[in-house]
Amino acid sequence: MLILLLGLWVGLAPTQCSQGHPSWRYISSEVVIPRKELHHGKALLAAGWLSYSLRFGGQRHVLHMRRKRLFWPGQLVVMTQDDQGALQVDHPFFPLDCYYLGYLEDVPLSMVTVDTCYGGLEGIMKVDDLAYEIKPLKDSQRFEHIVSQIVADTNATGPTSRLEYKAERHPLLSKVNTSAASRISSKLYSSHRGNMKACLMSSNSIYTLYRNMSENIKFLVYLGSLMDSMFRGLDIRYYISIMVIYNARDPTNMNNFFVPSGPFAVNYQNNIYNHFRPYSGLMVLKDAPHELNFNPNENSLCSYNSLVYVGHLYRHILLLAVIATQQVGKTIGVYMDTHDCVCQRRTTCIMYRYPVLTDAFSNCSVVFLQNSYTADHAECLYLTGFVHTNESLTVTRCGNSEVEGKEHCDCGSFKECYTNTCCKTDCSFTPGSVCDRERCCTNCTYTPAGTLCRPIQNICDLPEYCMGRETSCPMNFYLQDGTPCTEDGYCYHGNCTDRSMHCKEIFGEGALNAPVICYFINVQANRFGNCRISHVFNPRGCAVPYSVLCGRLQCINVTHMPRLQEHVGFHQSFRGNNWCFGLDIHRGAETTDAGHVRTGTPCRETLMCNSGSCNTSIEEIDYNCPPSKCNYRGVCNNQGNCHCHVSWDPPLCINPGAGGSVDSGPPPRRTRTVRTNSMSIVYLRVAFGRLLALIAALLFGVATNVRTVQTTTVTEVQVEK
Repeated sequence: MLILLLGLWVGLAPTQCSQGHPSWRYISSEVVIPRKELHHGKALLAAGWLSYSLRFGGQRHVLHMRRKRLFWPGQLVVMTQDDQGALQVDHPFFPLDCYYLGYLEDVPLSMVTVDTCYGGLEGIMKVDDLAYEIKPLKDSQRFEHIVSQIVADTNATGPTSRLEYKAERHPLLSKVNTSAASRISSKLYSSHRGNMKACLMSSNSIYTLYRNMSENIKFLVYLGSLMDSMFRGLDIRYYISIMVIYNARDPTNMNNFFVPSGPFAVNYQNNIYNHFRPYSGLMVLKDAPHELNFNPNENSLCSYNSLVYVGHLYRHILLLAVIATQQVGKTIGVYMDTHDCVCQRRTTCIMYRYPVLTDAFSNCSVVFLQNSYTADHAECLYLTGFVHTNESLTVTRCGNSEVEGKEHCDCGSFKECYTNTCCKTDCSFTPGSVCDRERCCTNCTYTPAGTLCRPIQNICDLPEYCMGRETSCPMNFYLQDGTPCTEDGYCYHGNCTDRSMHCKEIFGEGALNAPVICYFINVQANRFGNCRISHVFNPRGCAVPYSVLCGRLQCINVTHMPRLQEHVGFHQSFRGNNWCFGLDIHRGAETTDAGHVRTGTPCRETLMCNSGSCNTSIEEIDYNCPPSKCNYRGVCNNQGNCHCHVSWDPPLCINPGAGGSVDSGPPPRRTRTVRTNSMSIVYLRVAFGRLLALIAALLFGVATNVRTVQTTTVTEVQVEK
């Protein structure tokens, strides 16, 4: 046992604390053997999850973890220096697919960041305010690991800002909003994932500290993995795209930390940023700067000004990751926390002045991030073009429930095909079948003509019917643009442009269009008021005065909460003696934006809205369907053909028929009738008459037997003797 403890001490000694006065240390170390769990807990884990059972801290824990993507899609760039100090693209081997994020079972909001790249579990486990490090025990033959609890002094990280920092910064929130933020959960909020393309760099002093290239790369990847786990609290992924290691010498003087005017900042812009365009740059140095001596450029993400310097200062990598995450967070627009900011199940938060050993952002950070959604500097986080450049090769396969290639049908698995009478397991029709699951397919053959296959969606829509000779439903048809739908609106692209009707669809029957003063919220250029959204989801304000009517729809007379889509909220504001209501637009909502004024809605006497601007003449609609065109017995569809009323035949509604148009299929010619027997009606009349006579006789008898009852009151009187 003594030899084992000496071995542990030797293994931990090189990194157990900082030089000089120790700012962090291990207070306990245990040897554990993680045992893989195949099935554990109340339910089966989804595919891709790993589970390990291990005992530390006085109790047994079950670790659940899932592989995470840590590197930016495409070719990872690693740059080193040649003998002359010139940068070159290097291709050192290191694993890319062994990084995991997880949690401890029955420990709410626990965080586990580990990797399995080097034959064991190595990483950090956060349990409330406790921090544990796990790493494989060297030369162990039994999969033994060391679990060490980390503690740190308050000044191990910080102070990260000067006391006057709050007064110097530009506040994005008023005092009212900041106080409201204390009621917002730091975990449960509607968000949309952001993707940060990061460049990690190590100075020559860091290369000297870790002695070789492999250990240096391992350090940078480990740091990036911890930062990614922390940024997930804001629903942001921190992807490593470029790693630069100055293994020969530093390219410039590394004592000037000004950005963008410092010598290394200029070198970074010219040699790295201009070629690779990372969203954020992080340079790690050994002895400087302390976070108090370097303030990053706030709201500078997506530019070369987002370069951040972090001093290693012999601190544990978890402490270093906390500082790096805080500094990068400032470039996004997340400011320092105040005394009323909290994070769940953690005493300190990442944006605290002394964050120490934490991994959580506060509720105030959530609010600051929400404000950054509308800022130009954070556009790159939400680029919709974030795709993985690697393409998966897929093979056409019978049995995946999708008709592909030369398949006639695809009934799915053998079990599903067993109950399918139209399609065989080889994706061909059964004898006599012509279809399977199409809209106009019934009992393996064509649905009879006149069967409704697409009902109307609104007042400007038209129904479509099966043709009887095709398995697909006709394309969607609607009333011709310009057809009146209400007294104040007309149809345009299948929707009614009446604003009050639009309000009723969202907020209920009593809702009405709001006065013009409510629409001036669209000047604000945020998710509640805007006229259009840029390609990176950046809200743009409206031009005044008329284009404000082409932004977010505003309603009044709202009496109840609407049923909204996921990620969609509504606002209420008081303007001009009116309570104005409207919907927001959220980057996470991938459905139709129901809260925007529809294209074609009138905004002036002769103009209508188009792409968020009041700039299109109503005369361009070119409505050419007078009632006489369809003989006053129908309306025109978007193809210019008559859609006849019931009882009149297309194309011109002259002859009697079933109705419909030549485009949308024939309506059913059958009419529903109710046949009755005349004798049954006679019997019902006689029975009803006799019942009335009986009731009348009873009433007459009661009336004739009424007696008048005379009541005499007797009063007792006492007579004197």
